[in-house]
Amino acid sequence: MAGYHVLERRDATGAVEQRGILGALSLHGVETGHVLRHQQVAEALTAVHLRLLRERGGIDEPLLLAAPDLGSFDECIERTVKGVPAQERETPEGGVQRLWAYDGSWTTEPPALPPVLLADGHHRLEAARRLHRAQPDAVADRLPALVVDHRRFPLTLAATHRVVPGLDLRRAVRAAAGVARVEERPPGPRPAPRPGTFLLIGDGQVFELSEISPAALAGRLRSLPPEWVELPAAICDHVVLPVLCEDQGLVPLPRHSAEPPGPGEVGLVLPPPTWDQIWAGAASGAGMPPKSTSLGPVPLTAGWSLRPS
Repeated sequence: MAGYHVLERRDATGAVEQRGILGALSLHGVETGHVLRHQQVAEALTAVHLRLLRERGGIDEPLLLAAPDLGSFDECIERTVKGVPAQERETPEGGVQRLWAYDGSWTTEPPALPPVLLADGHHRLEAARRLHRAQPDAVADRLPALVVDHRRFPLTLAATHRVVPGLDLRRAVRAAAGVARVEERPPGPRPAPRPGTFLLIGDGQVFELSEISPAALAGRLRSLPPEWVELPAAICDHVVLPVLCEDQGLVPLPRHSAEPPGPGEVGLVLPPPTWDQIWAGAASGAGMPPKSTSLGPVPLTAGWSLRPS
């Protein structure tokens, strides 16, 4: 899919929920400061994506980036969306995603963009950067990417939750009481965790964990960047989750999910960080702990050929 394209996503009522430019991102954007990464990568996940990249020879799913301002692209987008889309498909939520072919005049002198925030695709980008450095001919120096207008159509922001295979709920509740205040929530719709709290979920029951022990926080977070000490993912992964797993002789290697634990599963539901924390982490270089957020919506790409030519 060469050149630029305009992608727009509307919800079931017809309201625009996302609009942006689909094109190719240079692997060197991180070094130049044009691409700000808000999340640190986990070596194990990077290795998985590196293996997939070698097997497939490229990446089809575009990275998702947020621009605080699309600048001169706005005029190009407004003109383009008045035409007939080249592709259209229904979204899982009952809305529609539309794609317009690029205006050839953009490629002669494309408008400049301000620094953009990498919202989704940290491990794909890191895997491609490492492979290209090691074997320049093995992968292109650009990846497909969607840059969305975050000012007019902000991305959704949610947490990434932890599902822990083999964790016994009752024993986890007892262990959690040693480092936190634990309260069982009444039956009914699953509530969202309040800032500073976690929900321990399983077997149809919900327990709220709050007031994490300062001694436990100080002892287990001392080796982390100071910017992380109040972030939910850092507290979960380095304090709460190890306490629950160590009590049962389990290795704290959860499955990460944008959805809460399902039937037959036990896990922790996290509150999301704030946008201020995300932008601050990206600007400082400290970033966020791995799998801190779930940002979206990501574009629907099945059946499309998105690799840069």
